[in-house]
Amino acid sequence: MDNSIMKLNCNRAVKSEHDDSASLMAEDSFSNERVLVDYGNYEYRDNASSCIGRGSFGRVFRGFDISNSLPVAIKKIARIDVKPNELKVMKSVNSPFLVNLIDVFISSGDSAYFIMELCDIDLEQHLKYQTSNGALSNNDLRILMDNVVRGYKALYNCCIVHRDIKPQNILIKYGPLGCEFQTAKISDFGISRILSEGDEDGALSNVAGTFYYMAPEVGANILKTCEYDYQVDIWSLGCLFYQCISGQVPFDECALCRIFLYAACGNYEAYEKPELPAGTDEEVELIVSSLLEIDSNKRLTPLEVYAAVCTWSSRGASCISDDACSYQSDDRRASITYV
Repeated sequence: MDNSIMKLNCNRAVKSEHDDSASLMAEDSFSNERVLVDYGNYEYRDNASSCIGRGSFGRVFRGFDISNSLPVAIKKIARIDVKPNELKVMKSVNSPFLVNLIDVFISSGDSAYFIMELCDIDLEQHLKYQTSNGALSNNDLRILMDNVVRGYKALYNCCIVHRDIKPQNILIKYGPLGCEFQTAKISDFGISRILSEGDEDGALSNVAGTFYYMAPEVGANILKTCEYDYQVDIWSLGCLFYQCISGQVPFDECALCRIFLYAACGNYEAYEKPELPAGTDEEVELIVSSLLEIDSNKRLTPLEVYAAVCTWSSRGASCISDDACSYQSDDRRASITYV
């Protein structure tokens, strides 16, 4: 396949992603009704002011646990779109750096509801509205990188490949003084997979994820079948951290199409790493560079990323460690109710 065909396929992938977002943004109808979920245990108002997120999955609303009046996030999706793997993933992990699933209610109608802990904002919105240039402050960057690698280590320990790490799927809790970071959490396990040893279906080879954060070996599947594993998430982390430092994604559409082609053909020498802004911490620059290796075998492994980032972040006074984290778990696992 030549470059023109490769570019056409990549453009189709990007167009599809943008079209989905556009259609969802145009679909602004709300009933403005008070909605009770799970036999009245939770409630939210179906209006624009309560809607805190939307995507291909449906909508997320700010709601309340009626028993204690505490705020929660209520993700409403079509019942047919309930993915057993997402439920399995969200029930199998418990970490202060992963968004906590509290409850699941699957109605007798056409809707299903995920009750989750409520955060203040996603990273995409924070970068867009709470920064002057789309980049994080040094302190927020340290907290974000530290928390995200800790959350990813929890996924890795449970043999989970996320496959869609991006700013929209990193949720932020602010501190008491305003818009400074307190905690960052990984969310949205809709296309995650649990890799099991000896599982014949365990090998991943389909094109999945979000274009600008997609690893070369995933994009290479546009041309040929390429199996991949946890290392695709390591690439996505590199893209995420690069954006938080520089204020922009590391690769545009044309560059990504070339990278996918290089990966499919094994032409790794042609790849040029993106440069971070002058003045970037040398240790951070080395970490990000090690994540954005086109050859997945040369990238840091999940445990190496964890060690490198935590070593760096531990030098900052604002770092949140596992031991020092104020997160309290009640050891409750999410229940799933069908009616």
